[in-house]
Amino acid sequence: MSKAIYEMTEMNIDQGYRAHNRYVIEKETDYILNKIVTIMLSAFSDKLKGITFSKNSIQFDSDYLLSERHRKNLLKWLQRIANIELPSSDLEFGKLKIDLENWYYQLGGETIHFEYHQDYLLTPIETAKQLGISKVTLNKYMKQGFEHVDTTSHQKIPKFMIDIWQDPAYAIRLQIMAQEKQRQNQTPKERLHEINRELTELQLKYSATTYQEAFQEFNGDSMDDPTDYYIWRDLEDEKIEILSLFRGIGRKEKEK
Repeated sequence: MSKAIYEMTEMNIDQGYRAHNRYVIEKETDYILNKIVTIMLSAFSDKLKGITFSKNSIQFDSDYLLSERHRKNLLKWLQRIANIELPSSDLEFGKLKIDLENWYYQLGGETIHFEYHQDYLLTPIETAKQLGISKVTLNKYMKQGFEHVDTTSHQKIPKFMIDIWQDPAYAIRLQIMAQEKQRQNQTPKERLHEINRELTELQLKYSATTYQEAFQEFNGDSMDDPTDYYIWRDLEDEKIEILSLFRGIGRKEKEK
């Protein structure tokens, strides 16, 4: 991206927000999103075969488009694609891929699919060996959000997952994204059963009833690997929300 294009895009974003013009903001959002996809397909052609979306366009939410959060995201992405350094490591490629997917869902997109070259995929056995874990543990990680793809023969894992899963922030991000996708396809009752199962596994793992009891004075920011802390905390918060929903439904039924 040339300096002139960068400055023009930045100016358009600023003017769009000053005027609260959703059409200008939507146009610049489309431009940046398409630019990221183009860069990834070009810069990482040795890893990616294609990026496809479930629909040709996104039904943007006006409140989100005009939000300060979205403005900051646009400027961050603009700066990121302007300063991208190549060649890039598997870890940096993985971060870019995950951040793009996460942003796409925030925008209101439904499904984004990344197709990898076969030589960029590892077998579960190769993956477990490189991570120094058992196949059983790897299967557990897959259920939690560890990215894998279904091929004609069996499941395989993109190489960047070796490094990305050892980065606590991105490991947590993947698990949160997986939970959100799962939540979309579950009824509240089904999700509650799933949460209870996951909480039971954590309780058995730490011999504790709550995450406060398990981690005591520690918090996520002070841990070397805060993954379980954040997962447990978020599961308990989500359980409270679902139970509140059921209580609200129960009250309405009694009032009838």
